[in-house]
Amino acid sequence: MDLTTRFLLGLTAVAVLGYISFVYGSCASDLDCHFRSCAGGRQFCGVIHARVQEYQTP
Repeated sequence: MDLTTRFLLGLTAVAVLGYISFVYGSCASDLDCHFRSCAGGRQFCGVIHARVQEYQTP
């Protein structure tokens, strides 16, 4: 690999890791933000921003 390819791959990795840490890190500090599971229930699919009272089951 030449220097330009290494630089672009490194820049892409930093951008992806920065985005993931920004989205999920900010969710960890918010009380109304919860992690969402996929249809199977085992996989992690994203985050939900909802009040705790709306999200709880009776």
